[in-house]
Amino acid sequence: MSCKKISLILIFLSLFLSLFAQYNERDILTQQAFQLLGQRKFAEAEQIFLQILDKYPNDSNSVIQLLNIYFQTSQMDKAENLLRQYRRILPANQATEQEILLLIMQGKPDEAKQKSDAYLLSQNYNQNICRLLASYFERRGFYEYSLQIYQEARRRKNDPELFRLEIANAALNASLFDLALSEYLAFLDKNPANIFFITNQCKIILNQNPECISTISDYAESSANPVIKELYANILVSQKQYLTALEVYKSLPQDRLVNFAEQQYNAGNDEIALLAFQYLQSVISDPFIKNSYRLREALVHYRNGRYEATQETLNYILADSLMTERPYIYRQSVNMNARKLMAETTLALEHNPQKAEYWYKEAKKFCANAYEIQNIDLALARLKLTQEDYPSALKILNSIQEPILRETRDYLIFNLELLQGNIEVADSLMNNFVIHFPQSPYVNDAVYQMMFVLGLDKTQQQQFFIATRLMMLQNPACVDTLLTIFENTQDEEILILAAEWSILLNQREKANTILEHSWQDPICNEYAELLKLSLTEDGEQMQRMARDFLKSNPGSIFAPKFRQYITRQELRPLQF
Repeated sequence: MSCKKISLILIFLSLFLSLFAQYNERDILTQQAFQLLGQRKFAEAEQIFLQILDKYPNDSNSVIQLLNIYFQTSQMDKAENLLRQYRRILPANQATEQEILLLIMQGKPDEAKQKSDAYLLSQNYNQNICRLLASYFERRGFYEYSLQIYQEARRRKNDPELFRLEIANAALNASLFDLALSEYLAFLDKNPANIFFITNQCKIILNQNPECISTISDYAESSANPVIKELYANILVSQKQYLTALEVYKSLPQDRLVNFAEQQYNAGNDEIALLAFQYLQSVISDPFIKNSYRLREALVHYRNGRYEATQETLNYILADSLMTERPYIYRQSVNMNARKLMAETTLALEHNPQKAEYWYKEAKKFCANAYEIQNIDLALARLKLTQEDYPSALKILNSIQEPILRETRDYLIFNLELLQGNIEVADSLMNNFVIHFPQSPYVNDAVYQMMFVLGLDKTQQQQFFIATRLMMLQNPACVDTLLTIFENTQDEEILILAAEWSILLNQREKANTILEHSWQDPICNEYAELLKLSLTEDGEQMQRMARDFLKSNPGSIFAPKFRQYITRQELRPLQF
């Protein structure tokens, strides 16, 4: 190869390396600037981008990044000067868009809108550009202007479905609630998969203006689309208009009504759940499904202390001979649970352990697995305790091997020793129970039972054991026995227990009478206020009582419970 060719190659190589070094330097500086932006070190990033522009005056990326920095840090003079100086190196469309953004950031929405209208017209109202410019106006809260952009695009494109969601969101932000609702609902009409999002948006609007529910109602009545009616029903529930919601759910596919009924049942909104389950029974022909809803109805009656109604409803299930045929006998445990509930209802009505035992044993015939059998065995063991048949109770309890049932088994073994007066053994079992099951709901019961017994003399202990056995039989006489103990001891915690048992036995008047006591112990006094709150049926009064208590006792150990009453949405009473 001649020297001349070698020289040319070296010259080209030198030029290439020089250009590569320049580009490599720019990339390194740009990377450093972006790292600083990520750390929100805007001043340092600004200096690097200015350094890049100084060396590479045609670097449009640095111009855009500097403009973003100035907009974020409200340095509008710098942004205006920069854009004036470097506009020529930006693509024409990008330069116009940045000029519009600058006017918006300077608080000149009218000028920005005029410029954006001309620009959008030149771009034939391109959808992406419409969204971009609208987002610029929304950045400063000029939602009316973004709304105008979307509406004008829709008009010019002659497409009523265009920008449904964008218009709805802009109208919501502009507090144009009726417009927002009509657009959201029209969007949902075509996009049913978005029901949860649209429902949430509607709830936001109704939280600000509840009267807007009429807009949803009118739209739903004129629509044949079930998803619109489902949204309306959901909204009615959120506004606690349960009866109207139920009527709407009746017109929807049956699974929606079932979900509604279950939700109301789980929320403790029993009277609405009851109406829903009763309606479902009237429209369903399948005997098993009909009876599964009857069982739900019976459970509602039972937990509201309507034991005769519970028994009457259960008798329909027990009298249905189809339920004992092979396809239904073990299905979803309806047969077992109906008989188990009949045992508990009989106990509540008659306090007769023999009759309850009969129904528990009937329920065992329909058990499908070891867990169900042993769960009923626990109930039978409890009945043996009420009859003071301790050997039989212990034999049953020792047979319980299901891991999930050991907690209840050990608690009943503790009760077995306590009710026999074996105080030291019971105390040891209580300590072991607390160690092995610290999160158990039975822990407080076990601790308080031991505390009560240790504070009583022998005669009073026997009275307490009688009261405990009566409570296991759901016999209201247990409360009177506790009141007798209180008269002799003046222990206000015994009186609190009497109030709790009255509530559990649906003896509300008796509970209220007990809670009117002039409490001397401050902790008992505060807890009594909480129990009074649980007995209050008027929602407004409940809220007022809770706020009054918190105002006077902000540091009470029961304050979190009172706050739950203020903030909770469901109707079910708190568990104590």
